Amino acid sequence: MSEILQTYFALVLGSLGYPVDEIRWSLGYCQGDGMRFSGSVDATIAAHRLLADKPVFRGLVLSAVEKGERIDITASDRHYVHEYTMTAGRRYDADLTLAEDKAMSLLLSLVEEDIVRISQRLRDDGYACIEAAPSEASIVIDRTFGDFGLKVSIQQDEEPHLPDSGEALYDLVDMIEFGKGRQGIVMVSVRIEREGEEIGSAHQGTYPFVGSWQALTGQLGFRSYVRELLGDACAEVREILGMTGLTLAA
Repeated sequence: MSEILQTYFALVLGSLGYPVDEIRWSLGYCQGDGMRFSGSVDATIAAHRLLADKPVFRGLVLSAVEKGERIDITASDRHYVHEYTMTAGRRYDADLTLAEDKAMSLLLSLVEEDIVRISQRLRDDGYACIEAAPSEASIVIDRTFGDFGLKVSIQQDEEPHLPDSGEALYDLVDMIEFGKGRQGIVMVSVRIEREGEEIGSAHQGTYPFVGSWQALTGQLGFRSYVRELLGDACAEVREILGMTGLTLAA
């Protein structure tokens, strides 16, 4: 999960003109949790975005950037990583006109406000991504067939792989959906019991899904997937018990 979040954060920050080399985050539902980033701002991208309705100021900022003026974001706290542990500042190492200086000061004030909003937004996206699947095994199907019981459980894949279909645009969309928690990956386990004791099981590495994990049992793809695993589990039970036939339905 950490690789997906780190890549997603970098993707969003880079598109906004913010640094991606030093991204830190902590999403453990504790005081001081959040995410922050530090480094040099791409003032050209930031100006086009934050000064879109102020073309004169935008032009002055671009002129200042050409002269070497920069905005940096630095970490202001060693212990916490929330949105208020970042400080934006100018280098003041370029020979600017008064108008360029004023435009850069305006951009700096906008960046100071924007990085707080962006950090909060990415923090919320991070929590949504984490909560897209249960962190502990959750039983989604629990049925009894005479002496036999069937339990199907799912759990968040601890190390999901980054999208890698070979199609850059498709993978980009996938990454955004994962980052915002609108799709996820779970590990699926099927367990067959008799009198409360496991007598057969089947596990599969991962199952990707779209939407809420609570609605998985209503998705045809998931039910088909579970039936395949159930067939393997039933085969194991038949072999263990010496039965000629055992059929359960998910």
